Amino acid sequence: MEIVTYEILFDVLRKILTKRGMDVAEIKELTYYVLNFFGYGDYVVDNILTSADRHVFNTLEELGILRTIEDEVTVSRGKLWRIHYWTYRKENIEEILEEEEKDEGENPEELYKRLFEDEEE
Repeated sequence: MEIVTYEILFDVLRKILTKRGMDVAEIKELTYYVLNFFGYGDYVVDNILTSADRHVFNTLEELGILRTIEDEVTVSRGKLWRIHYWTYRKENIEEILEEEEKDEGENPEELYKRLFEDEEE
């Protein structure tokens, strides 16, 4: 996956967050919110985020969608400057998308059979 598009991010967030009680409108809003920072890029510099933005990003990190990375640059007089970035966890995003495809590929008859078996128990 080269670029995390709106469709990809929305599908991943929908899969995770609908289980936690978020409705589709809120998930769409969150998807646009995150993409406004990333655009077509893969990382965001942490120091542009407000504390509210950082809270959202931390939550997405807990969900396995984002991660932080650190880079060190030597500036004048030998001082070390640390730059913190947020980036997508593309490997996790791909796994979540693949899980969804497997779920959708399930035979409907088997699903109904399981549902009725659960009710009988």
